[in-house]
Amino acid sequence: MKNYEKIAVTPCAGIGQIFGVITREAAYKLVEELYPDNTVLVCLPALATGVQEDIEFINDYPVLVLNGCKDRCATKAVVDKGGKVDFEVYLPDVLREEKLSLAGEKRSRPGERSRKAIDALADKAEKIIEENIKVREKAV
Repeated sequence: MKNYEKIAVTPCAGIGQIFGVITREAAYKLVEELYPDNTVLVCLPALATGVQEDIEFINDYPVLVLNGCKDRCATKAVVDKGGKVDFEVYLPDVLREEKLSLAGEKRSRPGERSRKAIDALADKAEKIIEENIKVREKAV
């Protein structure tokens, strides 16, 4: 039975791509700035290599994945380690909904477009976290 006190935020790795930078930065914003008491950060490389703490996070808490591209590596890693994805925010959907383009953005130096994408992705994920906080408060 999952513990609904926190949500395990799992961003994609996106090695070599701007998508990974955006999903990780959105995750940091959620976990470190906005919801430090309601979230834990799952490190995708640690999860993939079997670090026990990250495996416990995906088994103990509802999992919110932030996927950056069609490969959906965060989802695959969670499922591969026996977890279940409870919520997903998919960056291409957010970009389409917000009419944002990442053309010209570089992984090594995220610019204004990337900042807007980070904020939009975090905003979408924030709605999921907020809803779960409300549901949990009603249950207590």
